[in-house]
Amino acid sequence: MNVWVATGSSLNLKTSLEKGKWGVNKRLKKTWEKVASGDLLFLYVTSPVRGIVGLASVEGKAMEESILWRDEAVVGRAIYPYRILFKPLFVLSEDKWETGKIPVKDLNVSVRAGLNSLRSQDAVEKLLNRVRNTWGVKV
Repeated sequence: MNVWVATGSSLNLKTSLEKGKWGVNKRLKKTWEKVASGDLLFLYVTSPVRGIVGLASVEGKAMEESILWRDEAVVGRAIYPYRILFKPLFVLSEDKWETGKIPVKDLNVSVRAGLNSLRSQDAVEKLLNRVRNTWGVKV
């Protein structure tokens, strides 16, 4: 099982949660190709939240040209055609994102791209401990 951090805006994450899909652009295709069913996906919201607000189990992948996110609607085409199909395991309600988020800055976890591999087993364990301690969720 691989562990990933999906990074995006609050608006894109809300859409992703409604659809059960996360998408990445062609620049991240090689990373997307490594994702497999059963992988763990941490959901990270960018500014102003700057933290993990949920986690999900990867259910599969698809290449789709449908428009899902607002920034895709603006340009009239799929910007993120490489989709990860997921099932939420736990997600904070939106009104708790700021106060209940899991910070990652001290763990040296990359959140720069829309999909980031979490290779450090130590960081994975620390994040899972934070999930247990902060949210009371055991994974």
